[in-house]
Amino acid sequence: MRGRALAIVIVALLAAIGIAGWRLKASNQNLVQTPAASATPSLAESAGVVPSPDAGDGAGAAASPSPDADESSPTDEPLASDTSLAAATPAPEPTGLQAGWEQEAERSVGGPEADLLVRTGDINNLGFGWPPGFTPFSGQSTPVHEYPCDPRPGDAPGTDHVMLGSAVTAKDLQTRNGDGYASCSSRPNNLPQAIPLVVGALPSTVHVVLVQMFLDDFQAPVWNSHFQVSLNGTRIPSFEDTVNALDQTGPIGKLVTLRLLPEYVPILRSGTVNLLIDDPTTHALDGYAIDFVRILVNPRPFRYSVTIACTVVDAANQKPIAAASVSSAQVTASTGTNGRCILRGVPAGLASVAASAVGYDSAIQLLDLPAGSHATANFALRRHREDAGDLQRLIQRNGSVAIYGIHFDTASAKLRPDSLPSLETVRELVQSKAGSRWIIAGHTDNQGGAAYNLNLSIARAKSVVTWLTQHGVGANRLIAQGYGLSRPIADNATVSGRALNRRVEVKPAP
Repeated sequence: MRGRALAIVIVALLAAIGIAGWRLKASNQNLVQTPAASATPSLAESAGVVPSPDAGDGAGAAASPSPDADESSPTDEPLASDTSLAAATPAPEPTGLQAGWEQEAERSVGGPEADLLVRTGDINNLGFGWPPGFTPFSGQSTPVHEYPCDPRPGDAPGTDHVMLGSAVTAKDLQTRNGDGYASCSSRPNNLPQAIPLVVGALPSTVHVVLVQMFLDDFQAPVWNSHFQVSLNGTRIPSFEDTVNALDQTGPIGKLVTLRLLPEYVPILRSGTVNLLIDDPTTHALDGYAIDFVRILVNPRPFRYSVTIACTVVDAANQKPIAAASVSSAQVTASTGTNGRCILRGVPAGLASVAASAVGYDSAIQLLDLPAGSHATANFALRRHREDAGDLQRLIQRNGSVAIYGIHFDTASAKLRPDSLPSLETVRELVQSKAGSRWIIAGHTDNQGGAAYNLNLSIARAKSVVTWLTQHGVGANRLIAQGYGLSRPIADNATVSGRALNRRVEVKPAP
């Protein structure tokens, strides 16, 4: 009798689950097929713009530090309601999106959001839809959703399904622990796939370029993965710093807005840009997904924005660091003598805030901020140091390491005497792996022309190679390369950014 009763209960549960699944599927179908109503408020106001020097506080210009910087103030911006998982039935239409959100690609010129807007991927939360009243640009997190294990017919390449780093092997899947996304998908469906964005012709003048990505379940700090982010094969270090700091559990998705540094804008002139996120080195079982990617060229002010009060101090003595550069998306500010500054007009979502100062290691913080938030970002920067152990750890994690202790005479490839400690460290690193081959790459800031800086960077790399060969390293193990100003890791508009860009990079040769 008990067995029969138990069987009835199980059948009833299965039936309930089946009905719920059918309703979810039907709701998703309605999401794709229902066009956005013309009366829907446009999302056009939700893009951002770099302020002009006279833009004032409301546009996110660099502001003088204020003692009441972290006080919140009222806002008229509508915030998405906090919706529980139980109420997360997909709505027929996201709030605040103009017609065409359900299409897999978009390109608009001179529109209300930007001089040029390009999107790949429909805005539909990986195919699961949004809760009622939700807009993905409000900064609110999505409720926990099901796993988007396999690609769906018609989805844009690289969107709406689980991907897993290309280094992962069948043996890794059998012997390593990983997240749920890794276990629900299989090769070749989950191989990393580039997302193509058809940019076409750029505006005649480009002031700023923002890249918005709706990212889901990236967990590098948990699984020790290390993602590389590239555009047409060129890695974008500032994007990688943010992606590798993400710790998204749930799974949930979040909007991330990043500025493409000016030196990388020429990549867009190819017409079509392929954005690829992959972990090709660690074998970590860290599955991830991307709902959509947008490129905004010369964007308008944001509708959904936040304010961030920042403090930068020396980690050793807690003293304020003046003239530190702090930035998030399109907004940049410098700290005053009290080490404080304010970022206004930052796009809502997962705000990536970066701080840098001459002589210190740069740092980033990720702040989860719904629209209208007033938040704080407190940085304690550490003095930069270089020893062989530090360099080896960075190479294992990043594939390369930047050396800042190698100095040259101004406008020259002549090594200065104070470079000796760092040169000795590089020699120790290279000699620690017998028979290995290494690339020594020179990089400059943007002071001077491109051709001049390219030649200078090559000459400086050759000077380092010459020193190493004179001190016991075989010449056949070293390759000198120069990139000039073409591969910055920080904003050349700031003193600290230029200091970070003037570097020698060392990495194992393929």
